[in-house]
Amino acid sequence: MTLAQRAGGYVIAGAIAAALLFWVFGRIDGWLSARDAAITQASRAQLQLHDGLKRWRAKLQAAEQRNQQSAAVAHSLASQLRAALARGERVDTVKVLGEIARQDSTAYAQCSVALLSCQQRATNAEREADSLAHRLEDQLKVKPKRCWFAIGAGVAAGQGTALGATFSASCGLVRIPLLP
Repeated sequence: MTLAQRAGGYVIAGAIAAALLFWVFGRIDGWLSARDAAITQASRAQLQLHDGLKRWRAKLQAAEQRNQQSAAVAHSLASQLRAALARGERVDTVKVLGEIARQDSTAYAQCSVALLSCQQRATNAEREADSLAHRLEDQLKVKPKRCWFAIGAGVAAGQGTALGATFSASCGLVRIPLLP
């Protein structure tokens, strides 16, 4: 076998090995990239939901405040009626006691609705905080792609002069947590 035939065989074997390496590295990089893209997409979706959830919590808070004000008015009215009855300003006791009971019931109902609104806001905020913490943990696992190609050419000197060319591909497949 001549030197030219052997060199041709080496070139073909090298090309097959390079193609096989590119395919393997491409598959691994594709798997890692797909996982990273899914994590990033989930984070973007969570971020888009945040504004809507904030608006919903603001509406709940406004409703809660309205109910609290309504409860305070009803409680104040019931207290005024009790005071008027105690001072003897009102003599229609049955009507006054009925009105006091109605106002107390209204205040209680409004307080209950305000409490439910408050609990819904708190539950929603806690769920979103937990979800955001989970998203942040996942997002911190995403690393930048570390694959690159390099082509080089140059002159080699030594016993004589020769031209050389290189083509290389590199991928950082192992993600070491301490490295940036």
